[in-house]
Amino acid sequence: MDFNLIKLVITVNTVNGASLVKWLHKSGSGLSAICKSNVCYRPVRSCESCSNRETCAWYLVFGQKLTVDPSELKRHQKPPFPFVFSFPAFAEPCEKSVLLDCGLVVIGHAIPYLEMLLDGFAELLSGDTCPLQAEVVRVGSCDYQGGVQTIGNGSCITRPEDLAVMSAYGLLQIHTRECSDLEIRLLSPLRLLENGRHLSRFDFSRFARSVMRRVSSMAYYYAECEFDCDFKALSIQVDQVICVEDHFCHNTGGIRKINGINGHGRFIGNFGGIMPFLLLGTYVHVGKGATFGMGQYEVAFDKTMIDT
Repeated sequence: MDFNLIKLVITVNTVNGASLVKWLHKSGSGLSAICKSNVCYRPVRSCESCSNRETCAWYLVFGQKLTVDPSELKRHQKPPFPFVFSFPAFAEPCEKSVLLDCGLVVIGHAIPYLEMLLDGFAELLSGDTCPLQAEVVRVGSCDYQGGVQTIGNGSCITRPEDLAVMSAYGLLQIHTRECSDLEIRLLSPLRLLENGRHLSRFDFSRFARSVMRRVSSMAYYYAECEFDCDFKALSIQVDQVICVEDHFCHNTGGIRKINGINGHGRFIGNFGGIMPFLLLGTYVHVGKGATFGMGQYEVAFDKTMIDT
């Protein structure tokens, strides 16, 4: 099992970081329309009837094309988008100019279309729908150790040779360890569905299954990569994990679209098989709204955070 990914830090100058983050969480879906308008040569046609769709940058990133293999379709269902934004948390609104470090992770086959995503994000911030003054001032590339190398001013990549392409295998070699005790800390609200309704309490087994589905689906659809593991056995394994410290709560105030479960908790059990998914999931988040910053989390072993 292996696939490539990149992680960027996009520095944004804005007049109110907290308000901008709230807006991005609920309005980031507008990125799709912006990117399509920038690269589509035949906007009057539907994608399914367009002869260029297999080479179209927008379709390859946003098309969510389903597999024709019935067994794989049953396992992976509709693919997620092959990119994930993350945004910092603010305790209180700040009515002054701030530099906001946003994250962007891009997976596998979508990496060559990075500039389309960066241009679209910059246009999203400068468009009429954005309620605040904001602009991208710098883009940096993260390496395995978390170091950041500037690769462009504004949203333009001027130093592509400094773009660090990491592998899932390399990340797991650095971070994976055996343990029977770990902590999950949510960095943004988590929204998981069960029977069409949002969960109001953190459940490790449902959380872990969602992470497994998301990571394995991204690897399959965007990197032609399969996880060599027994998913049924892993499902039984995560059911046996026990929560020994529960500091989670469900936020019901504010904007409904970005409400969810917050907090942290400690768990004991056998994490051997699930650990690769948990660690890779810190890069791609989990749950509803994960593409635009929701469901971001970090994992701790012996009080040492693995923070991506």
